[in-house]
Amino acid sequence: MTNLILLIAAYGVAFGLMNDKAKFLTNAAKRIPLFRDPEGQTFFARMFACAYCTGFHAGWMVWCAAVLPEYLIAGTADSSLLGSVLSFAFASSAFCYGADTIIQWFER
Repeated sequence: MTNLILLIAAYGVAFGLMNDKAKFLTNAAKRIPLFRDPEGQTFFARMFACAYCTGFHAGWMVWCAAVLPEYLIAGTADSSLLGSVLSFAFASSAFCYGADTIIQWFER
């Protein structure tokens, strides 16, 4: 149940980033000249257009905000920590992509 709540939170973060709900953050990120393509779009401009990509980054951010403090307080932060955050980030990317696809289908 906790993972489902975290996945929904990650989708909320991804939705907010993809739809410019935090313009101060997304506009600043889009101006960073990182990996500019021939059309002039930067890395972050392309990432914010993709639910899968944004969902991955939203996933690790939500995991670090919600779960990492528990590991640090308990003193159980070890080498399995990276595997935990990466597996949740990939699960989040799949969940965000699926949720976004289903919601777009209902909006038609």
